[in-house]
This record gives sequence, structure tokens and C-alpha cells, in this order.
Amino acid sequence: MTSAGASIQTTIDFIADLPAHGEEKPFFLHPSASIDVELDEIRTTNVEWDTKPVTAYSMRDNADISLERSGFCYIEHDSEFISSLGMDTNLIRKYRKEGEDLLRSMFKAEFVHCYDCKIRKNAPMTLENYDPKDPLLVEQAAVGAHVYISLDTVPRLLKSILNEEQMQTFFQPGYRFRLINTWRSTLAVCEDRPLAMCDYTSIDVDDLVATDRIYPNWSQEIYYLKHNEQQRWYWLPNQRSNELFLFMTFDSHSGSNARYCPHVSVENPMATPQAPPRESVETRNLIITKLPGDS
Repeated sequence: MTSAGASIQTTIDFIADLPAHGEEKPFFLHPSASIDVELDEIRTTNVEWDTKPVTAYSMRDNADISLERSGFCYIEHDSEFISSLGMDTNLIRKYRKEGEDLLRSMFKAEFVHCYDCKIRKNAPMTLENYDPKDPLLVEQAAVGAHVYISLDTVPRLLKSILNEEQMQTFFQPGYRFRLINTWRSTLAVCEDRPLAMCDYTSIDVDDLVATDRIYPNWSQEIYYLKHNEQQRWYWLPNQRSNELFLFMTFDSHSGSNARYCPHVSVENPMATPQAPPRESVETRNLIITKLPGDS
């Protein structure tokens, strides 16, 4: 087991700072198993990676880390539904509801909705087998330091979640919209490919590169992260399944608070040889709260 206060030396794939990425917008194409396409005949991405050595510091017992300031944190939370999540759509539904109830209580929210849930395993996955409509889809660990959604994409997402009455209620002064992800290991302890988070206070806005993710029936813009020596990365040594990450994807409130959190899974040089491949579950949630001073 890794020491609780341990930093690790690892590497992270950043999007390369190339003139080509300014001449042609970076993109990833995700063919579906339901669409007949010859992958050898099409270009699925124009992204080039720049792999850099990075120190990931332990976030355990670190008073400087908070969701509001850094863009991420972890809390202790036991789930009743994480066993066999990838094999049972009913358990996935219950897990999503459990997370909504937790976030509603934590943030004293007016509205909470889990709009997506991802089951992942550190195992190869071919594009030919990718079917985004499959509720039991198990995806591989994501690569490349990224923020899941861009500012330009958020309005379209909100319109797909909220009905007309909710839009009229919440699209008023005094409400704060946040997209917050939860993430946990579904194994007892996560040693293989732990998640690393970048402190919002260490990021320059120019480090973000808008990139299109193109799916069979829709597209979404995300941000990949360019490397910057000032960036400060953190991880959670020996993260247990009852240690839940929360990290920011979007915050409508503009101030000293964190508005997003680049993240990525990394190699753990301290993992034991017998450590099983990482398995995890992530939820994506819209949380609407009242701003202080509004009744």
C-alpha cells in the first residue's frame, strides 16, 4: 500500500501546443457499433499529445484543497449500490438517485439531476464496440488531461435537461448553476490508474484548447489542457470505494471560485504488482442553488 502522504512522479498526456491545432480545430470522432463504417478509411482524430513528467501531490489532510477554491475535493460516503453496477441497469438507476440525494443535501439545492453515468475499467476498448446508447457500456479509462464540457456547450446541455417551466423558474438572477461530477472506485482500493486533479488556482485560461467530440447523433465541445509548469496536480493515495471525489465541470458564478477542474487518470508507480485493473463509476450532475442573499 502507498503512504497516505505520498507524492508520485508520473506522466500526463497534454494536448500538444502545435500550429496545426490552430489551423484545424482539434477533434475526436467516435463511431458507433450500430453504424457501418470502415475505420481504416477515415481520420478519427487530429489531436497530437505532448507527454510530460508531472508530480502528483497527495490531497490527504491538505487544508488548502476545496471544491470551491481548487475545483475538487473528496468526502467519505458509503454507497449501497456499487457492487455489480456494470451488470444491472436498476442498480445504476439507484446509484444515480443516491448521488442526487447526497448532492441535494450537501448544497441545499433547489434542483439536482444526474444526467449521465459512466462505468469505466482500465482495459482495451475498440471503437467498433462503442455504443453510446448502451446503458451497460463499460468504457476504458479516459486519456489526455481534459475538462468534460466547454462554456459554449453548457447552454445546450441545460436546455436538454430542464423543461420549460424549470427554465422560466431558474433562468433568473439569484440562481447558481453548477455541473459537478462524482467519481469513485468500485474496487475496495484504487491503486491502478488513479484519478489526478489539477488545482484551478494553478491554471492559465490559455492552457485550455477547445476540442470537438463527434458522436453518431450529436457533438460536444470539451477542453483539453496544454502543459504549463505552474500547474499543480493532486491525487488520493489508496483511494477507498467510500472516498468519493467531487469535481467541478462548470460554475455559472464568476468570482474567486473554481469554475472547472482538468483531470485525467495516471500511472501509479507505487501500485503493487497484484493490483487489479482500475474499475470506477462517475456521475455527472446539474445542481442549481440560490446565491447568498436571495430569498
